[in-house]
Amino acid sequence: MGKFAKWMVAAALVAGCGGGSKTTSPPPGGGNPNVGVDAGPVDAGPVVDPGQVDAGPVVVPVDAGPVDAGAPDAGHPDAGAPDAGNDAGPVDAGPPDAGPDGGVITFGTPGPWPTGNVIYGSADGIQESPVVGVTTDEPVTTPGPNASITQNLWVATHDALYLKKPGDSSFRRFDARDGLHLPGNVAASCDDAAGLLVPCPNGSADGPGISEIVGGGPNEVFVGYYGHHDWASPYDGTESDPYRHSGKLERVRLKADGKLEVIRFDMVSNNTVEFWHNRTVERMIYDHFIHKHELYVGTDHGVDKISPDLWHAPVGWFLLPQNQQQWMSDHLHPRACYHAPCVDDSNQRLGDFRALGLDSTGDLWVGGRWAAGAIKYLADNTNWYNNPRSNKPGDEAFRFAFGDPYTSYCMAGYGRPVFCVPQEGDFVNLSAVTMTRDAQTGQDKIWYSSGTVYNDAADVNYGVAAFLARPGVNQQMWTYFNPVSDIGMSEMNVRDMVALPDGRLVLAGPSTGLTVWDPEKRTHYQIRSGQGIPSDNVLRLELDKMVTPWALHVATDGGAAVLRNLQ
Repeated sequence: MGKFAKWMVAAALVAGCGGGSKTTSPPPGGGNPNVGVDAGPVDAGPVVDPGQVDAGPVVVPVDAGPVDAGAPDAGHPDAGAPDAGNDAGPVDAGPPDAGPDGGVITFGTPGPWPTGNVIYGSADGIQESPVVGVTTDEPVTTPGPNASITQNLWVATHDALYLKKPGDSSFRRFDARDGLHLPGNVAASCDDAAGLLVPCPNGSADGPGISEIVGGGPNEVFVGYYGHHDWASPYDGTESDPYRHSGKLERVRLKADGKLEVIRFDMVSNNTVEFWHNRTVERMIYDHFIHKHELYVGTDHGVDKISPDLWHAPVGWFLLPQNQQQWMSDHLHPRACYHAPCVDDSNQRLGDFRALGLDSTGDLWVGGRWAAGAIKYLADNTNWYNNPRSNKPGDEAFRFAFGDPYTSYCMAGYGRPVFCVPQEGDFVNLSAVTMTRDAQTGQDKIWYSSGTVYNDAADVNYGVAAFLARPGVNQQMWTYFNPVSDIGMSEMNVRDMVALPDGRLVLAGPSTGLTVWDPEKRTHYQIRSGQGIPSDNVLRLELDKMVTPWALHVATDGGAAVLRNLQ
C-alpha cells in the first residue's frame, strides 16, 4: 500500500490500514479506531560513512520457489496424502533434526507427559487466573543407553510465564524479575528512527500483560503482549507515537542453568521506520512440520512472519536487509472498505487478526474483524510482506482474499468476508480458522468461526463456515452452520476452534466449555467444567500433534487442561 499524507481520526467510522482493535480488554463502547494506511519506500536509515560501520555478511534466506502467478482463486494443486489435522501438514518423515545437547527432535512418540486427561491449577503452582495460553515446545530424545523424551509444558497468565519440565512436581514461575517485559519493566534499549534509545520509551507490555504464548523449538517459547494505543491521537502508529514500542513479543529460551534468555522482537514496518502499527499480539502459530521454525503473529493491525532462528543483533542500521528484515517481515493483511469496494487506501477496515492456521502446503490462512484470506508462503522476509510480491503486477501474496470487493449480499465466488454481512466493511468477527481433509475432493476444507469480543451494537456472532475452493459433485464452495442448532453448542459465540486429526472439530465457548463435533456424522457432545476442564470460560485452544496421541491444550479462566483422550 502507498505512503499516505496524513492521518484521520473518526470515532464513528473505523477506517484506514489497521482498523480497530482491542488494547487491554474489550472496551465498553466497542472496538477502537486504528486509522491510517501503510508504509512507503524503503527507509535506508541515517547516512553513515560505509567505511565506519561493518554491515556484516548479507545472508539471503532460500526462496520457497516461484510464486504462483495464476488467478487468485486457482489455489494450490492437491497436496497428496491427507493432512494429520489442523494447522499443520504431515509429520516430518525425513531425517531427524538435531536437538540440544546432542539430542534429536522426535515426533510421533507419546512424549513425557501423561496420556490421560490432566488439569493444572493452583495446586500445581499456577498462582493467578485466567490462564491465557497452554503450549509445548519440540520434544527431544536424549542419546545413550537410558534414552528418554524431554518436552517442556508452558502455561501463561497475564502476569507470568510458567514452566513444567518432565519430572517436576509443580510449575516454576517467571515474571519481570526473570527478564520478561511485563508492564513497567521497560526494555533497556530499542532501535528506533532516532537511533538506539536507552531506555526504550514505553518498551514493555501494556496492562494486563501477556496475551498469548506458543511453543517453538526445544526449550523455546514465544510470549506475546498487549500494546498501548492512543486512538484519539493523529500520531498513533507512527514514529511520533510515544507508545510505538509497547507490547510486541519475545523469544524466550530456557538455558542450561535454568534461567531465561529473553529476546524482544520489536515489530516495525519493513520498508520504513515511519510506521509501528503492530503491537498487541492476538494469536501466534509456529510451524513445526512444513516450513520448519517459521512463526506467524496475528496482531491488532496485520500479520507478521518471524524467522526466529535467523535472529541476530543488528550491525549498523537495524532496518537493513541483513539485519531486522532478515528475520522479520511486517506485515500483510486482507482488507475491506467501509460500505463500498476499495479504490485506494481510504476507508479501509482491517485488524484484530485472531484467526491463524496453516494448511497442508504450509500456506497461512488468516481472519480478522472485517476480512480474511490465505497468504502464500515465501521464505524471503524482505519480500514476504509485499503485495504484490516484488512489486510485480500479478505476483500477489494472497491465494485468496475475502472481504473486498463485496458488491452484493452473499455474492457468488470469493468476495464475501467469509460470512454474508449486510455490506462490505461490516463486522464479521473471525475468531479461529482450522483445516480438515475433504473426503470427496481430497483438498483442504477451511473452517472459520465467528465470535464477538467487543460490545459494539453492530457486532454479530455469525457461526461457523466451511470453504472448499474447488467443490465436488453436490458440494458448495461455502457451507454455513449454526453453532447451537447444527453443532450442539450452548451459545452462538465461538471463542476458538481446532480440528482433530480424525476430522472432528472442538469448539470453545466463552461461557459454556467445549463442544466436540463430527461434521460428517453430525454428532456432538460437550465437555463442561468438572468434566475434564477447570472452567466453562475457555480462552484458547491449541493442538500438539508432535506427540501421539495428540494433546489438546485448553486455557481457561480457572486453570489449564491437557486432553489426550476424547471419546
